[in-house]
Amino acid sequence: MRVDILGNNKASFVKPMADGLSRMLKSCGAEARVHYDGVERLMRRPLIDTSSLRSIAGSSIRLRSTWRNLSEFIDRLDGTDLIVVVAHVPSSFSPMVLPNVELLRRIFPDVPIVNYDLVYLPSLDSWSRTILRDEPTQLAPESLKMFSRGKFGLERYDWYLLASVGGYIPLEQREHPYSLIGIDIDDGFLYPDQQDFTVLVDFPQTRGEYPKYREIQLKALDLAGIKYRTLEGRYTREELLAVFRTSSALLLAHAESFGLPVCEAQACGCLIFTPSPHWVTAHWLGKEYTAQRSPALSSNFVVYNNEPQSLADELLRARDNFDPQKVRTTFEAQQPELFRGDRAALQNFLSAVESGKVHSQLHRSHADIGRKSA
Repeated sequence: MRVDILGNNKASFVKPMADGLSRMLKSCGAEARVHYDGVERLMRRPLIDTSSLRSIAGSSIRLRSTWRNLSEFIDRLDGTDLIVVVAHVPSSFSPMVLPNVELLRRIFPDVPIVNYDLVYLPSLDSWSRTILRDEPTQLAPESLKMFSRGKFGLERYDWYLLASVGGYIPLEQREHPYSLIGIDIDDGFLYPDQQDFTVLVDFPQTRGEYPKYREIQLKALDLAGIKYRTLEGRYTREELLAVFRTSSALLLAHAESFGLPVCEAQACGCLIFTPSPHWVTAHWLGKEYTAQRSPALSSNFVVYNNEPQSLADELLRARDNFDPQKVRTTFEAQQPELFRGDRAALQNFLSAVESGKVHSQLHRSHADIGRKSA
């Protein structure tokens, strides 16, 4: 089976997910090809902007280049058995952000198109309510602009490959179109290299009350007298992993829908500090997703009271008992699917594709998932 993975080369979760999926597919006997321009090709709208005469002229010129690029890209995909789009909620469901998913479906009508994401849309409170049920939420208006030209629900893709189910919203009791294959981040660059106990403060987050959490973290570090560094600016993935390898504890800056650094840091022997277990719901232990889940975390997570002295005490306790190899071993033992992926689950998915259970028209049967009941 030939699988074409559409990703990108940017400093984000997409490239490590695409590369990891390629490794997993090859170990399962499939032929995997990663297209690092794949997501960019999905974003190029092959239409003329008719909003003004100037826009018509400019977009007409760009359209010729767009079609040349798309034609070359489509030729590369010829002969594929499966197309996997590595894209995250909410952009994965936006016809404005990724307008060419449907173009590929028309050109390759017999090829299943699958989304590989970190989380599952129906388990995410605000985005599920916004995308699937058109309900008002606290999401910022600028975050919703990508849906100005409409939106898709789960009927956009034939199947969903997931690193995790995601949030704590219970799923409706029915058969869901996903395979929980985890994520393979074991590329040889994740390992402990701590020389002393050093705390890493996450990138600053400006939304809402999050800056106050950072203030408390910095005060606690001063009280504890512990060496620390802060993440600022931009890093390549290689640079960021080098920082994780020499860090002993990561202080999170905000709630994560998944948080790839949470996995990468643990693989490097780094503890995760969070003021709330609800900031890391994708990392809760247990897999009963149709009931309200309890916020159970592995011993690699330290949930602290959001007060400087209390946090300082937790940091000192962690320093006195720190063992980076134990952190990594705990991660490998309790959440192996978030380090090296779940190849058995992926093999089952590939078998479903080969048997025709997962096929190119399956997306049509997903339209009602997560929607309002009649």
